[in-house]
Amino acid sequence: MSAAGVLGMIAGVAVALHFAQAYTGPLEIPRTIGPYGTANFTTGDTAYPRRAIDAEGYRIKISRPVKTIGSQSWSIDEFVYSMVPPQSVVAVSEYAYDRSYSNVYEWVEKFRPAITANPEIVLKLNPDLLLVSSTGRSDFTDLVKNGGIPVFRLFTAFTSLDEVGRTILLVGYLTGEEVAAQRVHEEFQQAIQRAKKRRPAGAVAPRILGYTAGYSYGEQTLFDDIVRAAGGTNVGAENGLRGYEPVNTEQILRWNPEWIISSAAQGQPDSVLRRLMEDPAIALTTAARKGQVLVLENNVFLPMSPFTRLFLDVLSEALYGTAPRA
Repeated sequence: MSAAGVLGMIAGVAVALHFAQAYTGPLEIPRTIGPYGTANFTTGDTAYPRRAIDAEGYRIKISRPVKTIGSQSWSIDEFVYSMVPPQSVVAVSEYAYDRSYSNVYEWVEKFRPAITANPEIVLKLNPDLLLVSSTGRSDFTDLVKNGGIPVFRLFTAFTSLDEVGRTILLVGYLTGEEVAAQRVHEEFQQAIQRAKKRRPAGAVAPRILGYTAGYSYGEQTLFDDIVRAAGGTNVGAENGLRGYEPVNTEQILRWNPEWIISSAAQGQPDSVLRRLMEDPAIALTTAARKGQVLVLENNVFLPMSPFTRLFLDVLSEALYGTAPRA
């Protein structure tokens, strides 16, 4: 799949969500889900069996501690490996092995989990839990469920950092790795705070445009929330974009961003930067004239997972320098 296709899949999917009465219990993990509505993921007791509501509104019961786990989505791969022992992960998406996108390829290359390509593979592995994306095929999920494997559909079309943070805690609960999840959640929150603290007091908000493969990011995208956390103004949202939409370089020149942030395959940022700077319209922007065009490798720019902290750090450092204010 092309970079544009992957980005479109990540940021442009409209998800239909169902509302459901939630389980009550001592550990509650509510989440507000993007522009499409709200849903409460409320979990049961920390003892087993554990219960929760997934992104489709279906109840799940996990009868025993999770010893083996499968993931069906590149985003979920990164949640799982952030807190679950890597030897316990028995199935992952194909993107976990792709060094251009993956932040967990070292673990998958070491332990060689199967690729979650079809239900037959999952049924043969018989994991204690399979986590799938809310954007994934429902027939895949139904076949695995009918085979007796607990399946949880995670909302993955994140539009805010808060959604990512709450999902860290949710995955920790589902996998029985609450302690690790609390650590990962704290690291994630620290990255947000670092980004906020790097902006000098009274500094004018830098105007930032995200631009990759002819598309940009407007309101109701994770990019928009990252830019706001870093104290910037998202130029796409400022000019009426909603979600992930196509733009041309003439539009970019009219909008005249102070910063342009783009992405590239592993080892390709320099060549992508050169092509951007050679575009006659982009070359006339304030961003290009000031040398403020930042091209990041996909594994830094794209994550919608705990690894989003990489983008937060790199962006805020580029804007303001490395040292957070006291």
